Amino acid sequence: MTDEAKYRVGMVAKMTGLSTHTLRMWEKRYAAVLPHRTEAGGRLYTDSDVERLRLLHTLVGSGHSIGGIAKLPDIDLRHMAAAFPAPSRQAPSSQHLPEIRKRVMAAIERLRVEDAEQLLSRAALSTEPVEFLKMIVAPILVEVGERWESGDLRIAHEHACSTVMRGLLFSLMRLYPANDARRKVVVATPANEEHELGALMIAMLAAMHGWSVLYLGPNLPAEEIAYAVEDTDAELLLLSVTNLSEEASRAEIGAIDKAVPRRVKILVGGRAASVVQGSRVQIQQDLEVAAATLSL
Repeated sequence: MTDEAKYRVGMVAKMTGLSTHTLRMWEKRYAAVLPHRTEAGGRLYTDSDVERLRLLHTLVGSGHSIGGIAKLPDIDLRHMAAAFPAPSRQAPSSQHLPEIRKRVMAAIERLRVEDAEQLLSRAALSTEPVEFLKMIVAPILVEVGERWESGDLRIAHEHACSTVMRGLLFSLMRLYPANDARRKVVVATPANEEHELGALMIAMLAAMHGWSVLYLGPNLPAEEIAYAVEDTDAELLLLSVTNLSEEASRAEIGAIDKAVPRRVKILVGGRAASVVQGSRVQIQQDLEVAAATLSL
C-alpha cells in the first residue's frame, strides 16, 4: 500500500461501493478523508484513503452514524469493523429504504422529531440524491398527507413532518454552495402556493449538480419571480405547484411565463402543475428526468 494519490473519485466509488455523492458529502461535512487535488481541482485518493472509506462504509452500514466515527483513527475503525461483515456481503442500501421509511413514519407518529431527523440524515448520506427523494422523502410526504386527510394523523404530525423535511432539504442544499457558478437558477412557488417542499427538493438537486441556486421559497407573485430572474441573470427557473386548482395553476404560471425573459428556460413540477397549450413552460414530473436536465 502506498501513499501515492492516484485514484479519481469515480474509481474510488467503484472500489468502495460508495456513490460519488456520498464521497463528496463525507468530505465536505465531516472531513472523513481529505483527498489531494489536481491542478484542475479534481480529487485524487490514496490507497489509505480507499481503505478508510471501506471501513467507514462497513460501520455506517452496521448502524453507526458517520458523524460519530468520521474523525476516529484508522486503527479504531479497524477494531470496530472487525465485528461486522464486509460491505460486499451486506444488502444494497436500496433494499433498506422501505425499512427506513417505516422507522421515520414511526418516529413522526410519536412526534420524535430528533429520531426522524437522524434516520433521514443517515439515509441521505448513503443514498443517491434522486433515489433518496423518490424512495424516502416523497413517499413519506404522501403518506403523511393522506393519513392527515383521513384523520389518522393530526395536524401536529403533518407540521412535524414538514419541519423535519424542510430543515433536512435546506441543509443538503447548503452543502453545495456555488456562489461563483456561471449557471444560475431561481427556484420558487407561484402566488398562493404555500407548499414548498417540492421546490426544496428540486433546489437540492440543482445545487448538487453545480448550479448557483437562489431559493425564494413559497407564494411569490409573478413580478417578484421575474425580478429575481433578471436581477441574478438566471438562465433557468424551477417552479413547484402542489395545491392550486387547475385554473389557478394555469393563470399563475401563465403570468410568470409572460413576465420572465424569453431567454430563460422554465420548468414546473408538482401534482397541480398545469399550463395552457402552446406555453414555453415545460411540465417535468419525474425527478430522474429533472436531474438529467440539470446535469446537462
